[in-house]
Amino acid sequence: MDQPRTERSRRSRGERAGLTREQIVAAARRTLDARGLDGLSLRAVAAELGVAPNAIYSHLDDKNALIDAVLDDVLSTIAEPRTKDPRRALKTIMVDTYDTLVEQARLVGAYLARQGSRGPEAQRLGMIMDRCLEQLGAGGAIGEAGRRSMIVYTIGYAAFATGWTADGERPLPAAKVRRDFLAGLDWLINGIAGPP
Repeated sequence: MDQPRTERSRRSRGERAGLTREQIVAAARRTLDARGLDGLSLRAVAAELGVAPNAIYSHLDDKNALIDAVLDDVLSTIAEPRTKDPRRALKTIMVDTYDTLVEQARLVGAYLARQGSRGPEAQRLGMIMDRCLEQLGAGGAIGEAGRRSMIVYTIGYAAFATGWTADGERPLPAAKVRRDFLAGLDWLINGIAGPP
């Protein structure tokens, strides 16, 4: 039985097409894997889903919103640390973020271009970091600057680990880059919160 026209007309095109934001993000990730960041567009995702592009626009405004949704979806895999030690929790979040970014090498450039992620998952991780920094006596403006510094450091090292080298140049071994990242992360945390 058909729904009354008034109820049907209140739903967006994407909802009428039976799409959810999660389906769109999953299709965007498949599109990204197949076509790379340059090939990721609302039209390409619509084609992947077999719908008209307008169905996507009811959930996401533009390509930047699509990229932000994908970036935030990647961050959803980073769990809240189980440790009660705030220093360890900060390190765990940053190491998990680094490892996730290295696994998703195609997205590292997008994290750089978008200056991180601003979605709900990024906010969740940011709040955990802020709590840890406050416990270490580095709240307020110092904590905010410290959080940002750790995020930029981690994205930068992930870019270094996954970046291209000039012709004839050999990249540093991944294990060495990770060791350097871990050592520098300890220095950074100790510089923000003071030595343990």
